[in-house]
Amino acid sequence: MVRIHAILLAVALMLAAPSRAGADWRLGGYLGASNTFTNTLTVKPTSGATSTITDVAYKGEPFRSPQYYGWRVAWLPGEQGFGVEAEFTHAKAIATTLAPTAELSDFQQSHGLNLLMGNVAYRLPPACGGGCTIALRAGAGISMPHVESTFRGAHQEQYQYGGFAYQAGIGLEQRLWKGLYGLVDAKISRVEENELRGAGVSLEGAFTTIHVDFGLGWRF
Repeated sequence: MVRIHAILLAVALMLAAPSRAGADWRLGGYLGASNTFTNTLTVKPTSGATSTITDVAYKGEPFRSPQYYGWRVAWLPGEQGFGVEAEFTHAKAIATTLAPTAELSDFQQSHGLNLLMGNVAYRLPPACGGGCTIALRAGAGISMPHVESTFRGAHQEQYQYGGFAYQAGIGLEQRLWKGLYGLVDAKISRVEENELRGAGVSLEGAFTTIHVDFGLGWRF
């Protein structure tokens, strides 16, 4: 479901981009690591009083299956300047500070704190003798997390809509061979996730995550 929506958004952005001589298409994929900051979870049972859990810490486990990964499709009207991008990132946020005896004993987004974004990117003039480019980007979109939770002993997990997301970042693109280039990115994302469904409970929280990515791309 997540990948289908990602592909559809990418196609929509491609079709929306105007055709122009000298246009530059770029397709990239990456691995990486992420860290989600400590936050507060609001717990809303279907029966009982609403409560909050403060100082919830998370781990990302980026290199354990399913790994952290992402892809990006970009359109640029030339070598530099403003362009548009579609981007999908599969990060993870696994709560590590919940007490096993508490009503909410487990909360994970280990099959994805998934972010589907549309970016506006600005690529600076090529440097390094024309071999490298710095890209600045900002974007907005949605999260589609895979939420796994155990509440009052009942476990439930499923993909669902999370909430509005946005991000900003900087990247370096280094030409390696012909249209092949390496990429290194750093970005920060934030999403307000409301009414995440569990067994007999809904959960709310704001998730702020730092990402460091590395991968390869191809320029068409």
